[in-house]
Amino acid sequence: MAASAVAKVQEVRDITRIERIGAHSHIRGLGLDDSLVPRNVSQGMVGQLSARRAAGIVLEMIKEGKIAGRSILLAGQPGTGKTAIAMGIAQALGQDTPFTSMAGSEIYSLEMGKTEALTQAIRKSIGVRI
Repeated sequence: MAASAVAKVQEVRDITRIERIGAHSHIRGLGLDDSLVPRNVSQGMVGQLSARRAAGIVLEMIKEGKIAGRSILLAGQPGTGKTAIAMGIAQALGQDTPFTSMAGSEIYSLEMGKTEALTQAIRKSIGVRI
């Protein structure tokens, strides 16, 4: 009886991240001018001119509040610059804007469930301003 009365404690796991200098630490923005035309080399960004212009349009929509409460999904082949463009958007928005970058390998290699990992990342991204 005593053994069955022992309450199970739910173990809460947290995503642990190692602080390190990343491959995209040199990016300071999208490298666009005032009319959203991408420069060839600017603010740590090189290449992907059409993708950077599209990201600039999305950036302006974020600043105007047109896509508030929504997320952005960047999809494509490996090595095409998705993470670099996401970092450029985050840097252009500034420190006040919550930003959480996540790779697919983080979700699949964790000991916790995929839904729980995504839920924790979304909770980290929610910003409350009082």
